[in-house]
Amino acid sequence: MGNTEQRRGLCHVCFEQNDLVKTYFHFPIACECCGPTHFSIVYHCITCTPRAPRVTELQVATAKLLDPIHAGLFKKVTDE
Repeated sequence: MGNTEQRRGLCHVCFEQNDLVKTYFHFPIACECCGPTHFSIVYHCITCTPRAPRVTELQVATAKLLDPIHAGLFKKVTDE
């Protein structure tokens, strides 16, 4: 879920300047920007617990939006 790459910047959780690590949050939506599952990256301090973003942006082909049953768009949501 996380990566060992570190960088300095603004924490997405506590909003303080610090050394950061990144955590990926995967979403069950097939998109044009990430592939079969959409993901968002949250940069946070080692001491902060990462939270999934409230809003995420993704790219979806218009053809898939016009046909929401299109295989892969909401694959895990429709499987349940």
